[in-house]
Amino acid sequence: MKELQSFPQDLVLVGRSTVLIKGLSNRLNIPWSLAKEWAPIAQKVLQPLSKTNSQNSRVRFRQVWFTFRQWSTGRLAKIIQKIPSPIFKLVMRFIVLFQK
Repeated sequence: MKELQSFPQDLVLVGRSTVLIKGLSNRLNIPWSLAKEWAPIAQKVLQPLSKTNSQNSRVRFRQVWFTFRQWSTGRLAKIIQKIPSPIFKLVMRFIVLFQK
């Protein structure tokens, strides 16, 4: 169960959509392959960068920093939820004192 709880929600929605589309296509007897539909998109994403395109699509520090901030905010929220109530109240008092 812990592995499922940490699974990215974006991928859960993709998986659910995949199962729904596949089920509908089977029920309506329509031959449909999501793998064939998504293969060109996956190949495009996985292609190595060409020399002409490498300047425009390099990873910027700002993008990495923004992604790290989002990740750390989520992790911090999970940690805060697990803190016992008395300790949480004490920490919040200090935060309020330092913000004034």
